[in-house]
Amino acid sequence: MLSESFVASTLASAKSTVAALRDVGICVHEWQPAATLRSTFKKSSTATNCLAVSPSHVFAAQAEKAVVHVYSREKGNQEAVVPFPERIRSIAVAGAKYGDVVVLGTEGGRLILWETCTGRQVATTASHLQPVTSLVVDPTSNFILSGAADASVHVWSLVGILSFATPASGHNRQPPNAPIRTFSNHRAAITSLALGHSNGRHNMVVSTAKDNTAIAWDYHTGKALRTFLLPSSATCTVLDPVDRAFYVGYEDGSVQSVDFYRNQSTQHPLHDPSLQSTPAQASVEDRWLPPSSDSGKVNVLGVSYDGTTLLSGHDNGKALSWNIARHKFATQLADYTHPITNLVMLPPSGLSDTSPKKRMAHTIVKPRHDHALSSQTHTPGAVPAEYVFHTHVLASRTSKSQFSQALTHPFFPDSMITDGLAELASLRQSGGAEISTVSTVARPSAAGDADAPRVSELESEVSTLKKKVAVNEAARHASTDEVVQLRSHLASLQDYINELHEKQEVARHEKVARQARREEREKRRREAWFAAEKKGRNGDASMRKMDVDEGVLTSDSDEQSDE
Repeated sequence: MLSESFVASTLASAKSTVAALRDVGICVHEWQPAATLRSTFKKSSTATNCLAVSPSHVFAAQAEKAVVHVYSREKGNQEAVVPFPERIRSIAVAGAKYGDVVVLGTEGGRLILWETCTGRQVATTASHLQPVTSLVVDPTSNFILSGAADASVHVWSLVGILSFATPASGHNRQPPNAPIRTFSNHRAAITSLALGHSNGRHNMVVSTAKDNTAIAWDYHTGKALRTFLLPSSATCTVLDPVDRAFYVGYEDGSVQSVDFYRNQSTQHPLHDPSLQSTPAQASVEDRWLPPSSDSGKVNVLGVSYDGTTLLSGHDNGKALSWNIARHKFATQLADYTHPITNLVMLPPSGLSDTSPKKRMAHTIVKPRHDHALSSQTHTPGAVPAEYVFHTHVLASRTSKSQFSQALTHPFFPDSMITDGLAELASLRQSGGAEISTVSTVARPSAAGDADAPRVSELESEVSTLKKKVAVNEAARHASTDEVVQLRSHLASLQDYINELHEKQEVARHEKVARQARREEREKRRREAWFAAEKKGRNGDASMRKMDVDEGVLTSDSDEQSDE
């Protein structure tokens, strides 16, 4: 069965009021086809952008500490606690297929690359002036993008940082392990980065900052493609699976969709020079409001595999889902009682794996400060003798049937195409004989009267089968129409329920406002009464005079509204 899951982390979950989530900091939650808590990992408190998931492990940087918790997804337990020289403020995994390189952003503005299969650790220069708060790795695992509170985004070459080759020296050369490009169009701290899904020569990234802007730009060239002015500062962002739009979350718990294709253009709007110089204004009314006002800040966003559902993690510990087509809240998926800081979408399970993994890192190797690996005494470009790669080679899978191979193959296999062509050739060669046979059957008198009853029997059987097929087809269409009608009724019912919730919320706010007005009126009347009594006048007369002056004699209208 096809199912989708996500990995969520919380901040300071040691005192959870839910018994099942006590001392739990990371949860693996299935949300399709049904919301179910699959597994949990304990003893961690993770800040925003400090969770990374590989096919074999989960890496969580402990909040306000210089350690990283490593959990094994296969064993379901904590495998190691790895210390680092400074606090980790962001984390990412390079290589979606194997996840052998963990990228860490430090409080000092540098990156640390840790090869989990060798234990090698490489640090970059402290190019950021403030802590690295956001890290992403491009789909090709060739580039790393880091955003920081200093309003800059650096582009790093992952291959160049991990290479054993000695960098070329010269007057115009950059220092070793320095960023290859810097994007400085923002004027405030970077809050989030969202990468496009292209594996080609051009790809984009959307960066948001506290200056109320979101900028789409090409990190291969550093060219800004489009600037979007947001209603307020975005706390997080995520891109659509096919890069049609991006979604942002705000402090008040609302989310917003920003469509790249809203403007009419003869070419792609992001690559239209006439639009690149003009910022686009995102409307305040386009925001999707949460079901309640106590949802808190949106810390993280995620999009489903098919791009129809948006997931959000909030400060009040609730994970919500939003219907992208309807632009509104859909349902609540989970309640972890503590702020959800990270939400990593896992690949859907149940799909055929067209490119099975050939190896798996069952056990990670802790980073070691081995001077031999970082020494420049060895031959440039040569791998040191102390460099050892630890991994587990997976056995080849058993052979599948021809039907299974055709079903899971990205295109028709050559063997199936060859067999099909052979069958077509044989049909063409036997075409004349079949026509002759049909002519013979059509004239039973030429072959003898003995075949006539058999032909009549076959024709009757074919007629019966056609009637059964027609009945089954009508039943299938009727069932499909009923399902469509039920889904329409369900959608209408959901809209009605949401409308009732909105009306209840409006009524509650009005009731609170009326109560506040009554209390304020009574307070002023008491103050007028005491002031008149101190001056020797009649307090009741002063209160009546105040009511007349204000044009309000009684609060009967508010009381009747409450009733």
